[in-house]
Amino acid sequence: MANFKLYEVAQRILRESVKLEAGETVCIVSDTNTQEIGEVFASCVTAMGSEPTLLVINPSKTHGVEPPKTVAAAMKVADVVLQPITYAITHTDATKAALEAGARVLVMRGVTTDVMINGAVGADYQEIDRVSELVRQKMTEGRQVRVISPSGTDITLSIAGRAALTLTGIVKGPGTFAAMPDGESAIAPVEGTANGTIVVDHTMDGIGLVDSPIYLKVEQGRVTSIEGGRSAERLRTLINEADEGATNIAEFAIGTNPKARLVGNMAEDKKKEGSVHIAIGDSHVIGGTVVSSVHLDGLLLSPTVWIDNECVIDEGRLLVK
Repeated sequence: MANFKLYEVAQRILRESVKLEAGETVCIVSDTNTQEIGEVFASCVTAMGSEPTLLVINPSKTHGVEPPKTVAAAMKVADVVLQPITYAITHTDATKAALEAGARVLVMRGVTTDVMINGAVGADYQEIDRVSELVRQKMTEGRQVRVISPSGTDITLSIAGRAALTLTGIVKGPGTFAAMPDGESAIAPVEGTANGTIVVDHTMDGIGLVDSPIYLKVEQGRVTSIEGGRSAERLRTLINEADEGATNIAEFAIGTNPKARLVGNMAEDKKKEGSVHIAIGDSHVIGGTVVSSVHLDGLLLSPTVWIDNECVIDEGRLLVK
């Protein structure tokens, strides 16, 4: 039954999210953890009269690591790129080059059979698209963001002059991308402007569920200290093993999917309506200027968010409708 459902969902994604047409070339990038899902997509692509190329690589150590050159080359010449993969390759030069070449890209980082057939995947993506666009407009027109949370987050950052984007499960044409499951509006903060404290109190990329809150002190757009338990220690290691850009405050995003569950997997957790995730590391794919080998999202629950003087989230309740 699960496999039948997987095929049904994959066909719907190909039809509705990437609008696959017969005769198109499709590059599917999976790894040894997600190969079964990649194979399901390959079968569905063939059944729809298109040509799949399934590439299976070893999982990388974290998100934002460049894929092998052969994978990058295959992505660049495809009409459609599907990425059912453990660690996201969204924020990489390979994906940026594929987009610039006109590929329609669907990101499915951290996807599992459960994520494919339950929860956020089954949402009304037309409604998510409508709400996310309203949030995107607020971000693009705004200048300053402040976020607080019951766990102790209190951070301000500038978004002046930056264009936000929506990820709503619908790829809107050549050179654009979305994710599945999906539902968020995101923006790259102006470099050097974030100041305050971020408290990641549920899920962190590269870690999963945190054992205790992670406290990040932020000064002039950079993380200057990380405190907490084992999860904080792991995050320090990930940053230390990366590069100078890894401490950059790279993304501010608001979740817009009312069916998203908190399952300890950022593929779904960060899409939860009324949540906030803030990323560190690479920002150059979404409108920033910092290049890094990592892009790590941290989830904040029950946040209150102001864009300029307007409250857009009140203790986890999205007010923009």
